[in-house]
Amino acid sequence: MMKKSGALQEGLPNRSKTKRKVRPMRSISSASNSLPIQQQVQNFSDFGEEQAQGILSELEIDSLLNDNVVNFPSSGPVGGVQSMSPAFAQQQADTPPGGGDDAGGGGAEHPDRRRMLNMRGRPIQRKPNQLKHTGHLNQMGLFSYTVSEGQRVLMIDKNGQGKILDGPCRVWRWGKRISHLMQYAAYPGEFLIVRHLDGSQEHMHGPAKIWFDPRIHADIQKEDALQLAAKEAVVVYSRNEGDEAEEESVQRRIVMGPEVFAPRPGEWLHTFCWHGTKGDGYKKIPGALVFQKLWLMPDQMYHDVEDVRTADDVVLTIRLMLFFELKDVERMLDETHDPIGDFINAASSDVLDLVGRYTFDEFKTKIELLNEITSYHQLNTRAEQVGYRINKVVYRGYSTTAALQSMHGQAIEARTRLKLERETERQAQELSDFKQQREFERAGKSRNEKTHEVKAELELQRQRQLQEIEFREKQWQTEQEQTEKKLARAFEQRKREWELLHEQRRQDAEFALEQKRKLHEAEAAYLTQLKEMGVDLTSYLTQHRADQVIELRGQGEGVSPHLHVEPSNQR
Repeated sequence: MMKKSGALQEGLPNRSKTKRKVRPMRSISSASNSLPIQQQVQNFSDFGEEQAQGILSELEIDSLLNDNVVNFPSSGPVGGVQSMSPAFAQQQADTPPGGGDDAGGGGAEHPDRRRMLNMRGRPIQRKPNQLKHTGHLNQMGLFSYTVSEGQRVLMIDKNGQGKILDGPCRVWRWGKRISHLMQYAAYPGEFLIVRHLDGSQEHMHGPAKIWFDPRIHADIQKEDALQLAAKEAVVVYSRNEGDEAEEESVQRRIVMGPEVFAPRPGEWLHTFCWHGTKGDGYKKIPGALVFQKLWLMPDQMYHDVEDVRTADDVVLTIRLMLFFELKDVERMLDETHDPIGDFINAASSDVLDLVGRYTFDEFKTKIELLNEITSYHQLNTRAEQVGYRINKVVYRGYSTTAALQSMHGQAIEARTRLKLERETERQAQELSDFKQQREFERAGKSRNEKTHEVKAELELQRQRQLQEIEFREKQWQTEQEQTEKKLARAFEQRKREWELLHEQRRQDAEFALEQKRKLHEAEAAYLTQLKEMGVDLTSYLTQHRADQVIELRGQGEGVSPHLHVEPSNQR
């Protein structure tokens, strides 16, 4: 035991000396917390290499335990799309604060919760990265360092070689510098932007996780994916790397919703800058509407056409509502950079042309023309050229100067007074006409009543005659029916009598036939008995007078005899 203790004392520096040297250093470190770790290490350059490494290790560990954050060098601004496109970041920085209206490709505010531009032209305030920090539960001893389960550290020895250690494990810490690493996690609907020290960039779509490694990573950030609803779209640009002899080309594609869009490295979104309104009112200002999402559903906007002059130099302000729909995104991107501005100019031109044809009084009688879609030729033509369709234009009224409004009110008052006088005279004339018409109507009613009385009398007579004729017809029909019934009864009676007579005759014939049959049977039985007794039946039967004599006579050769038989009852 004594040898081991001595060996330990020989192989290690004196504990008391180490304490005397380290304690002032730690106090100095605590007094200079505002300086970075590298600067604090430079302040102790007069110490030995091992002591400086020990100090650096303890300072880093103190920083980890106190701040729970390790600050590694960053490589540029934070953000999903801005970090991929400096031009986009410049556009965002140059965008004036202010609001837009609901007109344009989106027609409504599109929250995308990223460092992008919303529909009102202001960058959305993004929440801090919800990074998955692993707690510092490491246990540090005098000569050892314990890495808990689920933790990862970077251990660098005195030669500058680093090694990744995953917990749970316990390592020898003397002469080594240990840095705690942070884990980043992206959930569904999010993605991680991983920037490498070699200048490359990688996007990891959630769910995903990665440990930060300062040896290969420059920065890791988490961003929300862009959520596209149905009838929404974004325009994405990306660089295409060609052959060595060819330069890089930029391609454009349209991503349609519903979709959760996360850009790939090197991609950026198209930012639209259209006419819009700021604050209250309907006055359109160039560049007031800045957004990135296109709304493909039917949309509408308010537009006031100012300084419209009639043929008699009356200055008016015509208020309209335009209903439109985006049909071809590619054509819109190729043909215009501000379709709302095109609609405003085309609609203003059509209104100026239409109103300038008429005087103020004529215009008031032809206001319905402003509600007809055919009256806006230039608007329809320009909308078709830029991939839009104008569904409807609604006229919302007009306004003019105060002096003209006063004159117009006086004219309306005078016209109203004249209308009242004319209405009074018209009512008096109508009353006279009404009285005369009523007299004519009464005379006509009297004549009609007399005519109706005569017609009623004639109709009554006609009805009486018809009733009498119908009565006679019914009486004749009744007599006919009675006669037919009598004849039918007589016929039935005669028929029954004939049937009874026929039945009686039939029964008599059957009875006579039966008697004759019985007689023949008795005679046959009698002859049979005689035959049995030996009597010659032929002689017996021919001894009486014959009932019928048949005689055949011939007149010569070649003549067939003629036989004629007469019944006995005919002789």
